Parts: sequence; structure tokens; C-alpha cells
Amino acid sequence: MSRLEINGLAKTLGTGERVAVLREVSLSVPAGLCLGIKGATGSGKTTLLRLIAGLETPDAGEIRIDGLVVSALKILVPPGQRRIGFVFQNLGLWPHLSVEGHLDFVLAASPLGGAERVRRKRELLGTFHLGGLEHRRPGELSGGERHLLAIARAVASDIRVLLLDEPFEGLDGRLRDLVIQALGRLRRQRGLTTVLVSHDVFELRALCDQLIYLREGRVVGTPKPLSSAHGIHDADARSGGTDA
Repeated sequence: MSRLEINGLAKTLGTGERVAVLREVSLSVPAGLCLGIKGATGSGKTTLLRLIAGLETPDAGEIRIDGLVVSALKILVPPGQRRIGFVFQNLGLWPHLSVEGHLDFVLAASPLGGAERVRRKRELLGTFHLGGLEHRRPGELSGGERHLLAIARAVASDIRVLLLDEPFEGLDGRLRDLVIQALGRLRRQRGLTTVLVSHDVFELRALCDQLIYLREGRVVGTPKPLSSAHGIHDADARSGGTDA
């Protein structure tokens, strides 16, 4: 299990007149726990996940995993060396690869042995309701099936941190509930430190241990334990934001 620590993180984006997207963000996610993030459109949620994954470089501050700096002003550990799984908001699937091809590609870079790779792929196909779809490409899948593939790909390898950016948006209610339950079990079994961006109270309560709010690139208040939906709505009112 891995502890995630962020200290004084800042990031500006754009050309010409640049916009401050994150402003001195500091937070800590204890090893094996899940942190939920809510906030208005443009509050910096996705940018924060991209910085954690190593897809962006911070302008200031640092990110540590297990006490080791993976991102700072002059340090950028490549994404492939961070052992992070990421479900992108736009999914980021590879159009030329089949469902099986997506999983095989990720598993080929893992330290798992051949028999264990086969076992894990079979398990993922079953857990995320992709059995029978192994040879279909993303363009031949429904929207919900593409979301399931993106989640399965993110957890296929031997990761230590899981980043989820609105991962259940394309799933209907019953399937969403089943996938959330399965992902929760998998997260606990493998001790995955997790960050979930979502506007949905049910999703946050089902998966997360704590909740923070981002407003105009800053963390609002202190992390809240996810003990009640009422607490979430109260914090929404104090943050003054709407979800995205």
C-alpha cells in the first residue's frame, strides 16, 4: 500500500494569457484509502489527477508516493514508472485494439508471470462484464461497455495508486452499482490508494473514506469523513460550487 502526499502544488495552463488552474494545493491520502474530490467546472479536478499521473509538470510544489518525490519543478518520474492506473474522463481507449488487446498490452508490461496474466485477464473480463466481448474494438462497444473496459485496463497491472475521473458516467444504475461493488472489493484486496473525481453522492459514499472540495484551484476547508450524505450536501453549500 502506498501513501500519496501533495504539497503546495500549483499549475497554470494556456497560451498567451495563462490561467492559474491549481493554487498551492496540499493534501494527503493514507495508504490504501480512497479520497473523493468534488468541485465546479474548471476547479482543477482533472488537472490534479493528470499531475499525480505524471502527464503534466507542476509549476510549483511536489508530489510524493511512498515518501519518494515523483513530481516537482525539476523532477518528473515518467508515468510508466509510477505504477498508477488512470480512468480518463474521455476514456482514452485505443481504437485499433480489441478488449482483449487492451488488457494484454497492459499486462505485458507488468511483472506478473504468464499464468498469472492469463488468470487476471479472465478475472477482469468477468468482474467488469466484458466476457464475450474480447474481440470487439472500442467502436463496436456501447458507451457503458467502453467505460467498463477503461476501468478494467486501469486495474489490470500491478498498480499502487488508482485515479478515477468520473469513471461510472456511462453505466446504467444497476450495472453501475455492481461495478462499484466489484471495484471496492478489488481496491481493498489489493490495497490500492485511490482518488475519485465524481459529482455523485452515491459513488463517493460507496467508494471513498474522505472527501475534499476544490474551488478555483484551491482546497476548501479540510477533508471530510464520508459518514453521511447530509455532510456532503452541507459542504457543497459552504463551497459555493456546482459539480462537473
